[in-house]
Amino acid sequence: MKVIVCVSSGTDDPTRATLGMLAAKTAVGQGHEVVVWVQGEGVNIANKNVYDKIQGINMPPMKAIVESLLADKIPLWVCEACAKGRHVTPENWVETATYKNMGDYVTAALAADKSLSL
Repeated sequence: MKVIVCVSSGTDDPTRATLGMLAAKTAVGQGHEVVVWVQGEGVNIANKNVYDKIQGINMPPMKAIVESLLADKIPLWVCEACAKGRHVTPENWVETATYKNMGDYVTAALAADKSLSL
């Protein structure tokens, strides 16, 4: 099944951010084809200097979740406008990150079997 997971939180709400990324990791573990779309403060998850410092309440470390997704080569689509406004650039992002725009996200969400938004 094709799944797109949208994560809008990051350093502003670490628990919500972790839940979104955990949903993506769980979907991968269940054998689904996953794309993660980060927007708003969620783009900070794509910053290799920040993601490992995000820790939700009673949640597993974001570092372990992100690194698991990276090891599985899961695409991390980064809202370009949101990222540039928060200084998340190719120079500091994680290896599977790429800029995308809202049109890319909407197209993928409509083509996916399931869309999860956290």
